[in-house]
This record gives sequence, structure tokens and C-alpha cells, in this order.
Amino acid sequence: ALKRGERVEGAAPENLHPIIQAVSENIALEIQKTFDFFRATSTEDRIDRIFLSGGTAKIQGLRDLLTDRFEAGVELLNPFNNVTYNPKDFDPDFINDVGPSAAIAVGLAARKVGDR
Repeated sequence: ALKRGERVEGAAPENLHPIIQAVSENIALEIQKTFDFFRATSTEDRIDRIFLSGGTAKIQGLRDLLTDRFEAGVELLNPFNNVTYNPKDFDPDFINDVGPSAAIAVGLAARKVGDR
């Protein structure tokens, strides 16, 4: 809840911001290392877009930090974008909210028997 910017009883937001900022900086550093490796081993040297998935993707401010740091478009990955569902059965706001956290589950569910 904290990483999504939601209030949590007993936790003062002003105390949490520096912690979340430090974690976001560490994530950006690890991404930078991955990009450096990619550039050193690939013929491509440009990265145009970054897709964030998982619960960490919703850390407040992470998207803006990565956009500034890497000068690339940063988007939340929503694996439900091309999944047809009935909005009467599933609230579209809920689907959009859980999308980044459901990437692996949706990918596995889309596999066919025998896929590797």
C-alpha cells in the first residue's frame, strides 16, 4: 500500500518518502547496469521505451524518475490490454490497477499445452 502512495495507519508519509526515493534510486541503478550490459553486447544502442511490471511498477514517483534518468518513454505494462472481458463481470478500473502485477500470470495463462 505504501509503495502505491496509499495511507497506512501508523506510518507518516513524510518519513516514508526518503525511503521510497532511496529504493527507487537503487532500482534505477540496477536498470542502468542492465542497460550498460545490453549496450556492450548488442548491436543496438538505443532504448526507446521501458515497460514496468510487477508490484514495484506502481511505486509512487518511480515512473517519473526512470523517464528523467533514461530519457525514454516509461509505461506500465498491462497484459489485459488485448484481453477481452465483460466489464459487467470485471471492473475496468480494477483490471487496470492489477494489470502490472498480473503480467506473469496472464502470460502463463496464454500458453498452450506443450509450450516451453
